[in-house]
Amino acid sequence: MNIQTTTWRIIKIEVKHENQIIPIDYKLANNIGNCQGIHLAVSNYLNTKSSYIPQIGEISLVLNAKTDHPLHFTAEYNKDLSAKTKVLKLESDIKSNTNITGFYKDYGKTRDNEGVFLPYTISLYLRCVLNPFKLRK
Repeated sequence: MNIQTTTWRIIKIEVKHENQIIPIDYKLANNIGNCQGIHLAVSNYLNTKSSYIPQIGEISLVLNAKTDHPLHFTAEYNKDLSAKTKVLKLESDIKSNTNITGFYKDYGKTRDNEGVFLPYTISLYLRCVLNPFKLRK
């Protein structure tokens, strides 16, 4: 019998300036065997003119010593809580001692009513499967 244990890993990305490019370099635990999905959400409420901004930034992720590029897409902002449950499917086996690398680029679209840029935090949720045969270090 094969019992899989699912765990979530969270990567926080702080956007402080418009058009900022933020490098991502996150060490995964050695017992992660596979990443099955990803969810990207703005962690804080933004007092913007619009309740929905379809493209606030762009994210690109690379796995397994830069040999696997499973994700490159634009991020959105939605004030509606019911819209914040979408998990993108991602089926990537993870090699031992790997980092998730890449970048997040802000598009400068999170502005208040006066047109002032609003800093925000992106939370990147990775749905991973633990491999009981990999040793923890």
